[in-house]
Amino acid sequence: MEPGDRHVAQARRTTATVLKQWSLPDASADDARLVVSELVSNAIIHGSGDVRLRLQHDDRELRIRVTDDSTAPARRRRESAAGLGGRGLHLVACLSLRWGVADGGRTTYAVIPTRTEAAPCRRTTQSSTDATC
Repeated sequence: MEPGDRHVAQARRTTATVLKQWSLPDASADDARLVVSELVSNAIIHGSGDVRLRLQHDDRELRIRVTDDSTAPARRRRESAAGLGGRGLHLVACLSLRWGVADGGRTTYAVIPTRTEAAPCRRTTQSSTDATC
């Protein structure tokens, strides 16, 4: 998809449709929609070129990959003083079993559990001084 604000909603709707077809538990689907929103938003705001979303799943986990043309890797940022921005990857880290960057910085991925138990808050694969959510 070409970058644009309306594409975040489109990615969220597409994700919801696919996850419903896959019969994923509601809690996992809700977490996945939020993670997709955050990763696609980051790719549009901080990346470059077209944004690509890929979903894969098995009986234990859903893998979400968002790719753009930028080689600058996604990284957690401090919240802004005005309270606008800076929380996206923190939310991704809280909802995911793990997340990180691959493909030379072009792809940001997250892994969501597909079983009914809630995802534990985990440290990101990148260094962080705040392990709590």
